[in-house]
Amino acid sequence: MKKIISFIVFLCLLIIPCEAKTIDKVISKSNLGLRSALALYIINSDTNKVIYKKNEQKLLNPASTLKLITFSTSYKVLGPDYLFKTALYKSGSDLYLKLGGDTLLTSKDLEDLFKDAKTKVDFNKINNIYIDDSIMNKYLPYPSGWMQDDIWPHSRMITPYIIDNNKVKIAIQRSSLATKVDIVQNDEYKLPIINDLTLSLDESKIQDIKIEKMYGEDSSIIKFSGTVNKDEMFDLPVLKPEINFNIKLRNALEKNKIVFMKKINAKSMPQNAQEIAFVSHPIDEIGKKILLNSDTFGAETVFRIAAAKHINYKHPATMQDAIDMFYEINAPYKEEDIKVTDGSGVSRYNLISAKVAVEIFNKLNKETDVSKIMATPGSGTLKNRMLFLEGNLRAKTGTLSNMSALLGTLKTKKGRQIIFCTIIQNSPKRKAILKNFENDLITTIYRRY
Repeated sequence: MKKIISFIVFLCLLIIPCEAKTIDKVISKSNLGLRSALALYIINSDTNKVIYKKNEQKLLNPASTLKLITFSTSYKVLGPDYLFKTALYKSGSDLYLKLGGDTLLTSKDLEDLFKDAKTKVDFNKINNIYIDDSIMNKYLPYPSGWMQDDIWPHSRMITPYIIDNNKVKIAIQRSSLATKVDIVQNDEYKLPIINDLTLSLDESKIQDIKIEKMYGEDSSIIKFSGTVNKDEMFDLPVLKPEINFNIKLRNALEKNKIVFMKKINAKSMPQNAQEIAFVSHPIDEIGKKILLNSDTFGAETVFRIAAAKHINYKHPATMQDAIDMFYEINAPYKEEDIKVTDGSGVSRYNLISAKVAVEIFNKLNKETDVSKIMATPGSGTLKNRMLFLEGNLRAKTGTLSNMSALLGTLKTKKGRQIIFCTIIQNSPKRKAILKNFENDLITTIYRRY
């Protein structure tokens, strides 16, 4: 009887691919599967053959790997040649500045736009200048499922009013006599700040500065408190993006010596308006910031801009429009299979399985070749990881508290192209341990498959 059992076990071992046994060893060595949720799904991209699967249908939070799926969806809708334009239109004696969700728009771009327009338009004959902000909804600055630590000052508000990254620099400086702490704002857009900082002469102590909104989340008054022993610089999101944009718009007019004294209001432009000038950035340039550097603001904005095109600009695009677009483009995956509540993976309500993540990305990558703008080792969030795989690995990382994920494509040592997704959740281990497990896993697949 023992001989029969041994023979059966021997046959089973022969049936299990050597790659699967090797991956099992990597998982077993990590001990991640004992107390944590670990999902893994790997396929050959060319044949769709499953190489390995473990808990592949378990719904987990994908963190920022969701950016790859939502951006790939947006990339398909917008197209690889799409330009995020900020354009000036003319209708009669009125000018309309049409916002296009360009997350890379700068004050210099706006100055160049009016410099170009000045050669084509007599501004002395312009009655009104309006801003058309109708491309996306401006009243819900954060998606559902974001935690307190995800919103201001950690994240920028999602809005059509975007310029200079929607951030301002705040300098914390000790006075020349080292008797007090000054807060210096050189940007023309000012944050209303209460300075409650105290000076410490002990430079060995850790800097302890707290930045918070006074009088509740809806307040626009900021309080700086804590102990300061050295100068420091902060990049803080603006609290009023529309006001910040209008200030930069007025500056652009002034630098081009365009005199316009009237108030600039928001108004949708008429259909007969004629484009006279524009500035733009291509989708690949914006996409690289999203996929290489995990730009949450860019991911959320592009998701909505794609939704605006998907609904043919019938109304300002909302988060729900973007979610509906996602399910339509990625049919047959419906809400009972996955749950998508934002475009960046920050929301704690997002749920997706490793299997669905792989299948959606594999399909969209074949249709759009989006992997060409993804991070490879040595760049972005893979800057210090698996450097020997530069050019062979393209992946998007994902990190939230007690979890880590990795989704991407890998060309193995034997020349095979694979798509993989691994999600680790509810792990008490340090982030570095989770990332090292992912590194070991991808290295094993590269060498053995």
